[in-house]
Amino acid sequence: MRPENKYLADYLIEEINDSKAFFVTSYLGLNSEKLNSLRNECRKADCKYLVVKNRVFMKALGQAGVKMNDTADQAFQESTAIAFSKQDAVAVAKMLVKFGKDNNDLPKIKGGYLEGQWFDEKGVESFSKLPSREVLLAKLMGVMKAPLNNFVSVLSAPLRNYVCCLKQVGEKKQNS
Repeated sequence: MRPENKYLADYLIEEINDSKAFFVTSYLGLNSEKLNSLRNECRKADCKYLVVKNRVFMKALGQAGVKMNDTADQAFQESTAIAFSKQDAVAVAKMLVKFGKDNNDLPKIKGGYLEGQWFDEKGVESFSKLPSREVLLAKLMGVMKAPLNNFVSVLSAPLRNYVCCLKQVGEKKQNS
C-alpha cells in the first residue's frame, strides 16, 4: 500500500473506532456547492462527511474489525462518501434523508453500519424515522415516573375524599 493510502487508512480506522455509526452514500451528481452545503449540515449534526476510495475504506474496515457481508459489499459498488456519526446516529440519518429529499435524492444513501450490523438503504431510512434520543429518553422517564404518580395518587385519595366529605357537610350546614 502506498504511504498516502496507508495514512488515509489509519485515519479512517481512527474515525471508524471513534464513531457510533457511519452511513455510506454516493456523492455522484452533487456539485461542489451542494457538497459543501452537505458538509455544513453534517457539522451541525456533529458528524464528518468524507469522500473515500472504496478499496482503502474496505481495508480500513477489515483492520478496524468490522465484518463485511453482502449488504456491505453492495454499498461499495460506486464512488463513495462516508458520514461518520460520533453522537446521535438518528439525527445524522435524518439529516441525510432530508438533504436527499431536498436535492433530488442526492446524495444517494447506499447503506449504514450501527452497533455491529449493516443496513441497506431501506434500513437507514427506517432508522431515520425513529424519534431522537432526547424524545426517547423523555418517553422512558414518563414510563418510569407513571407508577410513582399513580402510587401517590392512590395514597392521597382517602385524605382527599375525607376533605371533600367535610366540605360538603359544611356547605350543607350553611345552607340549612
